[in-house]
Amino acid sequence: MAEKDDASPIYRAIGTVIHGRGIGKLIGMPTANLEIRQEQVLPEAGVYIAQVLLDGQIFCGVTHVGRRPTVDNDRDISVETHILNFNQDIYGRGIELRLYKKIRSPEKFENLSLLLDQIRVDCLSAREYWGIAEIESRLHMDIRTHQVKVDRKEICLSNKEFDVLYMLYADPEVVFTKEQIYEAVWHEPSNGYCHAVENTIFQIRKKLRPYAGSHHFVKTVVGYGYTIN
Repeated sequence: MAEKDDASPIYRAIGTVIHGRGIGKLIGMPTANLEIRQEQVLPEAGVYIAQVLLDGQIFCGVTHVGRRPTVDNDRDISVETHILNFNQDIYGRGIELRLYKKIRSPEKFENLSLLLDQIRVDCLSAREYWGIAEIESRLHMDIRTHQVKVDRKEICLSNKEFDVLYMLYADPEVVFTKEQIYEAVWHEPSNGYCHAVENTIFQIRKKLRPYAGSHHFVKTVVGYGYTIN
């Protein structure tokens, strides 16, 4: 991770990761929910560029502070962080959260797909802030325009195909299970049914094949799931 010499956090908190409602998981953006003590002072509501210190390692992320108007009408305040390039279960673990820059105020979106797109843009802001370069690849995906290109040749993908491929593309160091992909893209529990994921991966590979040559952009990890290659 690239460090910014002039960066200093505007807020710090140490706490335990607790279970939330699992909404982040269902939109492909699982979050570490920080336990909030009643007497704890929080920053103003909004979305922040963040770091998480876990077991001596620093990870970059995006933190939402406040209510969740898109997913519920509760008045409860939550502090939820999506950690970039991270796919571990850390419930019950202690972390230090550092907030660096507020990038937007909370918003209510009409549906989870629009919320997912905005969080993806928020993650791009975090990558740009920390100077995290995209992977060097012939494949390029633009979340703002939903364009997919291989060697500057545009590829037409369906919405589901784009969402599945972008999930892998955005976190290249992570291997995702079929269940995780299904729940993230179809916004519902998989219940062991992952046929849709397999069919979508097949269609993605079929559409990329004429431009990819011998290169396979989606790698199968046998017995587990998929990652970008």
